[in-house]
Amino acid sequence: MNGDKNILSDEAIIKLYFDRDETAISETDRKYRQYLFSVAYNVLHNDADCEECLNDTYYRTWNAIPPNVPKILKLFLAKITRNLAFDRYDEAKRSKRIPAEISDSLDDFEGFVSTGKTPDEEMEAREIGRIISDYLKHTSDKRLYVFISRYYFAMPVKDIASKLNCSESSVNKEIKAIKSELSQKLNEGGIDL
Repeated sequence: MNGDKNILSDEAIIKLYFDRDETAISETDRKYRQYLFSVAYNVLHNDADCEECLNDTYYRTWNAIPPNVPKILKLFLAKITRNLAFDRYDEAKRSKRIPAEISDSLDDFEGFVSTGKTPDEEMEAREIGRIISDYLKHTSDKRLYVFISRYYFAMPVKDIASKLNCSESSVNKEIKAIKSELSQKLNEGGIDL
């Protein structure tokens, strides 16, 4: 990153965690801070909350490695950060601290997600996950990118459009098509929304 030859490899950073060497945290921060901050920011849109998510991410990573050995450290960290950001988002939403424009990307997908609280709901959630995974395996690279950017990383439409070098209306058409196709797949799989 940034041409710095002193940035450790993921394997070296993971070894530091296994050795219980606290420099693992500073090396993780040095290599992945900007990326993880953007993951949190796409959900929270608040610098202070993002900083807290990063601190919590490093704490959880310290407690997770060992015993876990991440195959891809960047994705392992992003998943922790994303989950923490969504937890913080849910907490803020309950206390009505979330501006409406931020909740749009999350709320428009809420109909596809089951809470999984009862055994039946858990089975339905697993089936929904299977159907969505199958859909994503067979969709275009562009739709896959739009789906993951919008619904996994909560990226704003304008940022997705910028990354894809296309118009916001083009991205909105992709989102509409994704929602329509997923609704159809879910209905075919016996999931009523």
